[in-house]
Amino acid sequence: MKKYSTYMFIAAFLSIIIPTPGRFVFGFTILLELFLFTIIGTVFNSLFPKLKINEVKTFLLLMTLLTFAILYRQIFIIFQTEVAFVLGFLFYIPPLSLFLITILIEDNNEPLLSQLKSNLKLSSIFCISGLLLFLFRDIISFGTITFYGKNHMIFEKIIFNSDITMLFSFCASIPGILILSGSVLLIIKIIRTKISSIENLERQNDIS
Repeated sequence: MKKYSTYMFIAAFLSIIIPTPGRFVFGFTILLELFLFTIIGTVFNSLFPKLKINEVKTFLLLMTLLTFAILYRQIFIIFQTEVAFVLGFLFYIPPLSLFLITILIEDNNEPLLSQLKSNLKLSSIFCISGLLLFLFRDIISFGTITFYGKNHMIFEKIIFNSDITMLFSFCASIPGILILSGSVLLIIKIIRTKISSIENLERQNDIS
């Protein structure tokens, strides 16, 4: 992971993971939005050079993502009212996050498929890490697994009783999520470093 990517991941975790309630269903909703907006933003970003409007592409990109954020929120208001009510303004954090802004506004002359592959790889790492973190918090801190339910309500599967989860309630607090986020980022960095080392060794073997 490049140095700027490490800082970007830290800032993105702070801006997206911490404000979002620690239930899996909320994390899934926000991270799904982030993943979908990566696709939408990459596609729209590839159109700007063809339209010759690079001067205002950042503004137009943000307006496009915010428009889709409004539509995304409206879908949840109609079909998953409880989720929409709890998240509220948090639906507008992903399109304004440092994560999306960093990977989308940089100039890239590669074909659309190459851009999608590169951006979705980074987005997948972020979203999968975040989902595992939200699942861990939901189970450990609340003793439940939550997801979309019927009649606009949240489905909640109780795994542990409250006496057990009280011991791990620290994970649901802001200091707890900071520690968990730092641990996740450290694991990601170690994995990326090992992958980079293996790739470098393979290149050296190919050269030799």
